[in-house]
Amino acid sequence: MRIGLVRHFPVTEAWPSGWLTSGDLQRWRARYDAAEPIVGLIDVSAVVWQRCFSSDLKRAYITAQRAHAGTIVQTPLLREVETLAFATGQLRLPLWGWRWLFRLAWLTGHKSQRAARDDLHRRVRAIVDQLEAEPVDTLLVSHAGVMHFLRKELLRRGFQGPNLRLAEHGRLYVFERTGTV
Repeated sequence: MRIGLVRHFPVTEAWPSGWLTSGDLQRWRARYDAAEPIVGLIDVSAVVWQRCFSSDLKRAYITAQRAHAGTIVQTPLLREVETLAFATGQLRLPLWGWRWLFRLAWLTGHKSQRAARDDLHRRVRAIVDQLEAEPVDTLLVSHAGVMHFLRKELLRRGFQGPNLRLAEHGRLYVFERTGTV
């Protein structure tokens, strides 16, 4: 059984620059989620994929259409990692500062992000449960953050595959389980 992970194509909305409030970051995120994908080449021919699941966000679904000729099942289980606004008023940080703060809040289980973190873990376990219920070669088109957690769950369940620091757009990462677990 093989699982292919693919990150969606990049989008037309650029990463924010300068100093941002938590509200600025949330507004940028809404624009990013609505942005058009920049469709490129994608090679997933390493395996004949028997089925394909995609995040229900537009950029992932369009990527999945380029990667898989058959039926594509859109699911919110593969949706981007949710980050909730911090109640920080007018505190301004650069993007890297907010990213560090979100990671710290996730790692420590801070109450501002706990529900989003727990929901992501539940979604990742649920999609991998679905994959194991019908063990066929499956392509998953999702988002970098979700792919990080999918990788961890697949490894935990006995799959082998590459390390993902930050998944590249439109690149295939194959995970395989050859024996019984």
